[in-house]
Amino acid sequence: MEFEFYNWMLVFVRVSAFLLALPFFSAVNFPAMLRVALAAVAAILLAPQLPPLSLGHLDVFSWVGLFFREISIGLLLGFVGRTVFYAADIAGNIVSNELGLNMGQILDPATHQSEQLPGTILFLLTTVTMLTLDLHHGMLMGFAKTFEVLPVGGGQLSTSLFEAVIERSSTIFVTALQISAPVIAVSFVVTLFFAVMSRAVPQMNVFGESFGFRIAAGLVVFGFTLQISAQYVANYLNRLPEDLMSFGHLIEGK
Repeated sequence: MEFEFYNWMLVFVRVSAFLLALPFFSAVNFPAMLRVALAAVAAILLAPQLPPLSLGHLDVFSWVGLFFREISIGLLLGFVGRTVFYAADIAGNIVSNELGLNMGQILDPATHQSEQLPGTILFLLTTVTMLTLDLHHGMLMGFAKTFEVLPVGGGQLSTSLFEAVIERSSTIFVTALQISAPVIAVSFVVTLFFAVMSRAVPQMNVFGESFGFRIAAGLVVFGFTLQISAQYVANYLNRLPEDLMSFGHLIEGK
């Protein structure tokens, strides 16, 4: 029972940190008691499958260091699982800047903060895509398998791990640019068109007239390309279990 309790406690800490980093579990309107209960149930299911640990000889500082290590691993794996949501937020900001919708903000019920409308739409699109295609099951299964390659109490920092984190961070901006590329292209075409019109018709108020055309054309293209954006999200989420496993190997130092 002593070994099982140690296993359960360390697994519970890692799972709690992982759920805390995910967008829907860390939302303000998601009950904290339910998040703790989910982490406890997941730890009960995973802990018996792990080899027992004898940690009774550790002092308080060693326990604190072990807990901090498991929390860091859970947050890092949660960051890997949340990168596509970061990409959706950045893509929404790019779309808002291109269409001139920076002043049009709404209250996001998940964070209780003011967010731009395109970013909220892409965030909800990412969440619905994950839940509708049952891709969240694959993400959770990939996280559960990380205990096989990265047992509790293991893990170390390495150069390859830092390089993988930097590369993962760069993919956020690449994915955001891919999602917002159609709107950027339309905004450029509209700007180019009115630049030519300003030469042809100098009396036209190009600065004022271009706003309506840019917003209308951008929203139309944004709506028609939501399916393509969902495909980008689905492709990324399909690779997520393997990404979690690869990060588990890197943290273990393999």
